[in-house]
Amino acid sequence: MAKKLDYRAVWSDARGLLAAHKEAIFPIAGFFIFMAAWISAFLVPPLLIDNIDDTNQVITEISRYFESNWRVLLPTMLVTIYGSLTLYVLMSGRPLSKVGDAFALSAAIFVPYLLASLIVGWATLAGFMLFIIPGLYVSGRFAILPAVISREAGLGISGSIKRTWQISTECGWAILFLMLFVAVALRILAGIANAAVVAVCQAIAGEGGVPIVESGVKGLFAAVEAVSFVLMLVAVNRQLSAQTVTQ
Repeated sequence: MAKKLDYRAVWSDARGLLAAHKEAIFPIAGFFIFMAAWISAFLVPPLLIDNIDDTNQVITEISRYFESNWRVLLPTMLVTIYGSLTLYVLMSGRPLSKVGDAFALSAAIFVPYLLASLIVGWATLAGFMLFIIPGLYVSGRFAILPAVISREAGLGISGSIKRTWQISTECGWAILFLMLFVAVALRILAGIANAAVVAVCQAIAGEGGVPIVESGVKGLFAAVEAVSFVLMLVAVNRQLSAQTVTQ
């Protein structure tokens, strides 16, 4: 029987996960994701790329940006990854006697997850270099990697990658389209909110605005987006795992 990703079931399951774990989700996301994003947005200027059609220029600009700001970007990125991974573990369905168990397990799988993500990242980049379409497809297939490695921590690096590929079989494009829909919707809301806050801050404080407040709004929506993706991808993994025969 062919696999099928039911978007309505994903939405329903994600809402259920949020309701069941909201007491832990909000403080974890607030500290590890919101605070890191707020600090990063306040201290680091936004990345601006003039010509996205030139792949070499895009890579060069991103490299220069990271080289100039790595002292802020690297630690905030690692903190964000750890916080997100803790949320994945929390909602993975693994038996946890307390929230602290999620922190301990996410610390144990943190390095294997980073290594697996690097391997997947290189594979995705190679796909993008091959006329973009393969890269988009690979992105969809490997999107549930953190959900898989959090739920089945004993698989190891190569095992988690293989398991992710197995679970997402036949549903790579469906996962990608869901991710794009959620990302676009949240970015539109964030853009509207950010523009409104900037306008108010400039009206109060002049052209310079109130950077710390504006950065806080960016951090808030970064946290909302991160939590939304965690909920969505955990739900996707749960649904597709139920349709996948373990090999």
